[in-house]
Amino acid sequence: MTKTSFQKLVEEMRRRRVFRVATLYVVSIWPILQIIDILSPTLNISDGTMRNLLFYFVLGFPIAIVFAWLYNLTPKGLVKNDGNDDAAQERMFGNRLEIAVIVVCISFAGVLFTFQDELFEMTQSNETPTNALAQQAQQYESIAVLPFVPFSDDRQDEYFADGLAEELLNVLAKIQSLQVAARTSSFAYKGVTYNIQKIGRELGVDVILEGSVRRNDVDNTVRVTAQLIDVRTGNHLWSETYDRKFEDIFRIQDDITEAVVGELRITLLGEEKELLMAHETATPEAIIAHSKGREELAKRTGSAIRLAKEYFEQAVASDPNYATAYASLAEANVLLVQYDNADKETQHALAQEAVDKALAIDEDLGLAWAAQGLVLMGQDDKREEAKAVLEKAIKLNPSYAMAYMWYASYQDSFEETTAMYEKAFTLDPMSPVAGYNYANNLIMKGRDVEAMDVFSNMVDADPFYPNSYVLVSMINSYNGRFDHAIENLKKSYDLGDYSKSGMFLAEMYTELGDVERARHWLEQTPKNKEYERSYMWFDIQHMVIENNWAGTEKALRKLTEPAADAKESAQYDAIVANYFLEDYPKVISAFEVVEPEMELSYKWLIKSRGLSHLVYVAHAYNETEQTEKALALIDQIRVIHKEYDDKGFRKMANHWYWMGLVDVIEGNDDLAIISLQRAVDAGWVSKWQMDNEPILRDLLNKPEFSEVRQSLNARLAIIKEQLAYMDKTASL
Repeated sequence: MTKTSFQKLVEEMRRRRVFRVATLYVVSIWPILQIIDILSPTLNISDGTMRNLLFYFVLGFPIAIVFAWLYNLTPKGLVKNDGNDDAAQERMFGNRLEIAVIVVCISFAGVLFTFQDELFEMTQSNETPTNALAQQAQQYESIAVLPFVPFSDDRQDEYFADGLAEELLNVLAKIQSLQVAARTSSFAYKGVTYNIQKIGRELGVDVILEGSVRRNDVDNTVRVTAQLIDVRTGNHLWSETYDRKFEDIFRIQDDITEAVVGELRITLLGEEKELLMAHETATPEAIIAHSKGREELAKRTGSAIRLAKEYFEQAVASDPNYATAYASLAEANVLLVQYDNADKETQHALAQEAVDKALAIDEDLGLAWAAQGLVLMGQDDKREEAKAVLEKAIKLNPSYAMAYMWYASYQDSFEETTAMYEKAFTLDPMSPVAGYNYANNLIMKGRDVEAMDVFSNMVDADPFYPNSYVLVSMINSYNGRFDHAIENLKKSYDLGDYSKSGMFLAEMYTELGDVERARHWLEQTPKNKEYERSYMWFDIQHMVIENNWAGTEKALRKLTEPAADAKESAQYDAIVANYFLEDYPKVISAFEVVEPEMELSYKWLIKSRGLSHLVYVAHAYNETEQTEKALALIDQIRVIHKEYDDKGFRKMANHWYWMGLVDVIEGNDDLAIISLQRAVDAGWVSKWQMDNEPILRDLLNKPEFSEVRQSLNARLAIIKEQLAYMDKTASL
C-alpha cells in the first residue's frame, strides 16, 4: 500500500524523535510552571510576570521541535540529521539525557530572564519578612491611573477608555492625603508593555489602577474591568468587573472610586466626602472630546493647542454642564497667547467667560480655579489675587501639577520658585512643560547635568516638544558652544516654536555680528507685540554692526525722552539710548524715575540676566562728576554680584563683562582687562558691542586690551567656521 505524504511526514518525525523531544519538553516545563505558580504569593510574583513566563515557554516549544528535526545529540557531540539511519543506535545513547539537560537549562534561563526585575529587587532589599508585612499594612499615599485598554480597534472606544481613566484620576485628585500622578505622565505609558512595577517606580507611586473597557454596540452596554496593584510587591489588592448601560458610566466611576479609597485605607474628611459625592457627570461624547483635547493641550505647540480648543468646544457643546471642559477651554484660550501669538485681550476675555461658566456649575472645581489663576497671571495689577486663587486651586486639587507650576511665579525667592517647579515635575514627570521650567532653573544654578537628565526625560515623553531643544541650546550657549546652540534652536523652530526659537536665533546671530542671518530669522518669526522692544533694538544693533551711524543716532534719539507716565521698560530704553549717545544727564534722569521701584538685590541680576542699566548709570554719575553717587551705585552692584555668587548661581559670560566695565569706571584698568578676558573665555562673543562701548574707549589703545580683542576675533573665527561646516553638511 502506497503511503501518503502525511504518513511519510509522521514516520520521518518518529525516526528523527521529534515526538519524543516534544513530549520531553512539555513534561519538563509543566512541573516548573506548577511550582512557580504555587510559590508566587511567597515570592511576590505578579500576574504579569507569570504571563511573560508562559509566553517564553510557549515560544520555546517550536524552537525545540525544529532543533530535534535538524540535529541529533550523540556521544561525539551535535550531529546534523541528514536523513541516513546508519547511526541510529549510536544516536540513541545519551539523546534523552542530554536533551533533557538542555531543555531544563533553557527553561531555567527563561525563568531568570522573566524574573530579572524581581530578582534585582530581592538582592537590593534588606527587608525582613516582618518589615515587609509592616510596610504592607501601612496606608498608601500615591497612585497612578493608567489609561484603560479598549477591546476594539474603534478610536472612539479608545478615547472613551482614556476619558474614563481621566475622570477617575480627577476624582481621586480631590483627596488631600493621596498624591495622584498627572494625566500627562500616567498616559505616557499608553500602549506600553512595561512591567507594572517598573512603571510605578518611574512615576514614583505606591499603587497603580489599571483596567479595560469593552463596549457592546448591539445592546449599548459596557463592561469595565479594573484592578489595583501594589507597585512594591506586584500583588493585586483588588479587582472587579462592572456591566452597565453605556450612559451609566459614572455609576461605575463611583463604584471604582469607593473601592480604591477602601482598599488604600484612606480616611476621608467630611469635606472630601462631599466633593467625591458631588462630582460632575457628562455625556460619553463629551468625555471623549475632552480626553482628545487634554492629549493635545499637553503638547504645548500652537497647532496642538488650537486643536485642543476645538475639542473642548465640542465637549461643552455636547454637554453644556461639563464644568471640567469649560476649565480646560479657559486654559487653551490663555495658552494660545503664549504659544500661537493670539491676541491677548480677545483670548483672555474668552478664557474668563469659560472660567465663569465652570465655576457657576461647580464652585469647588480645582481645575477651574487653576484656570482662573492662569487668566489673572496675564494682568500686572492682579498679582496678589492670582496668587490667592492658585493657592485655592492647589487646596481643592493638590495633585494638579500645572497649578504648582503657575504658582511658582509668585514665590519670594528663587529657591522657593524652584521647589514649586520641582513639585510640578514630581507630580507630572512626563510633562514637557513642567520639565522645561524645572530644568531652566537648574541651568541657572549651573546644574547642567541634572538639567540634561530632565531633558532626556522630556524627549522620552515627547520627542516633538520644541522647548526641549531650547533647553539644550541654552546650556550650549552659556558654555560658548554656539554651533550646537544654533543647531538645537533650528530643531526647535522646525518643530513649531516659530516665535521663541526664531527670536533666539536672531539674537544669537546678532551677537556673532552676522546681520544677514539675524534678519533672515526675524523675517521668519511671526510678529508679536510682546517683542516690539526687541525688534527695535535689533534694528539699532544691526545698524551699529554695519557702521550706519546716522541711522543709529536717529533711532536712539527716538528713545531718549519717554513720557512721564511711560512704562518702566521705556525708562530702561532711555537709559541705554542716552548712554550710547553720551548724554549722561538724561541717563541719570531716566534712572531716577525708576529707581524707587527697583529691587536692587540678586533677584535683579536673575531677572535682567545682566547689570547693564546700573553700570551705565554709574558711568553717567562718574562722567558728571557725581563721584559719591557713582561709588555708592558700584558698591550696590558688587553686593548684588556677591550675593548672586554666594547663592550658587552660574557665572555667565556677560557677568564678567559687566564687572569689567565696573573696573574701568573705578580706574582699575588692569583688573578690567582680566575680567574682560574671562568674559571672552566664558563665551562672550559680541565684538561689535565691545568695540563701541563708551566706557571702554580709553582702553582701545592699550596693548593688553588688544590681546583680549584678538582672542575674541579668534573665537569668532572658529565659531563661524563651525557654523559654515554645519550649514554645508545640512545641505548635503
